Amino acid sequence: MVKGIGIDLVDLAEFRRICEGFEASCERPCAFVARTFTAAELAQARTRHDACQYLAGRFAVKEAVFKAVAPLTRGGFDLRRVECLDAASGQPQVVMDGALAEVYAEASVSSVLVSVTNETAYVEAIALAQ
Repeated sequence: MVKGIGIDLVDLAEFRRICEGFEASCERPCAFVARTFTAAELAQARTRHDACQYLAGRFAVKEAVFKAVAPLTRGGFDLRRVECLDAASGQPQVVMDGALAEVYAEASVSSVLVSVTNETAYVEAIALAQ
């Protein structure tokens, strides 16, 4: 049963500006990147041809998950705690254990399906909480 749905659109040029030129080889990301993404997300980004575009997609996922799940909770949550990693298939997958496990349990959410699409200027993500 669907519990919530969220969608987010990221302007890639603006995201690149905010990230201050984050590149795959960058060992010490800017403050925004460091406080927004987990170590595992950054590690996956560093393996991509365009790490910044990859992180823009993960940021869109975080926003979409927040929009889908936060209304189901008493106090919401910090969207930066959402972690999205690639499954073995390469598909983006929201981590359901760890930092937000209690939030998902409070919201009666057992899974969150996500999809990300990239175009030249924008990255979009949608999340479906079940």
